Amino acid sequence: MKAFIKKFFPIERAIAQEKGDFKLFALFEREDIQGIWDVVLAADWLPGDEMKSLKYVFGKIRAVLNKKEFLRISKVVLLDVNEPFIKELEDFLEDYNNPSVFSNVEINGMSFKTGYIIVSSLNSTEHVHHRVNGLTLPIVSA
Repeated sequence: MKAFIKKFFPIERAIAQEKGDFKLFALFEREDIQGIWDVVLAADWLPGDEMKSLKYVFGKIRAVLNKKEFLRISKVVLLDVNEPFIKELEDFLEDYNNPSVFSNVEINGMSFKTGYIIVSSLNSTEHVHHRVNGLTLPIVSA
């Protein structure tokens, strides 16, 4: 796993301890912009006061990332836990045994080159890579 991605694990824990658990905390590299990441979050306490929440989350991210890394963040997306994207992503994760990393997928009409799941509503354990329909997925074994 990339050092850049690993930095988001303590960011997630710090925010969750202060605000509450996430249903989703993920990073997505879109097909159209290589090396640039969207941070997508969903929790019962989001989006709330969206501007205040965005400032809070950006502050937590900025405190951990250096300037070069911070510039790799395209946007932070705050979603209600009932958004259709969340449901479709959960279905995808469940169908593929809850991978923590995946590539070349389309979810809810959006194409992603790479996705990293820091936290999802599904639990993950040991990862084994598996190729399915052109996708490279680490498959979780029970």
